[in-house]
Amino acid sequence: RSAEVQAGPSRFEVSGPGKSSGGALRVMRSGGGVLCIAAAQLLVGLCLLGLYEGYKAYYFNKYIAQLQVEQWNSTSVNMRVGNYENPMDPRSPMGFTFYLAIINNIFSIAGLAGVLNAQRELVIAFFAYNAAQMVFSFHFFVDMVTDTGINYSGEPPMLTAYEKASAAFLFFNFILSVAATVSAMRAVDEIRSKQREEYNRLTVLSDTLAFEADHP
Repeated sequence: RSAEVQAGPSRFEVSGPGKSSGGALRVMRSGGGVLCIAAAQLLVGLCLLGLYEGYKAYYFNKYIAQLQVEQWNSTSVNMRVGNYENPMDPRSPMGFTFYLAIINNIFSIAGLAGVLNAQRELVIAFFAYNAAQMVFSFHFFVDMVTDTGINYSGEPPMLTAYEKASAAFLFFNFILSVAATVSAMRAVDEIRSKQREEYNRLTVLSDTLAFEADHP
């Protein structure tokens, strides 16, 4: 036991207070990037949600109401509600942004919670989502840009403006997903390192207390 205690300082040097705080700072350094990216993605999701709700309000309160004022019968209005511009249809350009915002915000909150509570599983989920999002957010962006160039008779006048704004946020989300993938990988490694250091520190503390109990 005596030899083990004498070797103790070298073990404390790895996982003692000084190194432990240094490890925490390293985790915070990498985790800070994840926090900023997750917060930015949450903001993007909220902006997409705001655009969707704004377009839906415009579509039903102004555009459809204007069609009725212009003496479109109810059958014609109902047919248009089921068409390309309908925000309630997830296949429409603006319709899918609602569901994208929901998924985006769920995993953004998971990333924030994972870093703040050093939960590796949540950070891994955040990493996996962003790895996939690099692909589908880019495809959504390209599709939305294409939609901005589609014009047809009777199209809601404000539809293109909402599509352009959504496309800008989708592109920003794509850039964030690339950065999040890199930062999340580093954060997972550093959380694992921090947990290992904490385990070593508790092991050394347990050995020290046991030695002091054996040699009062």
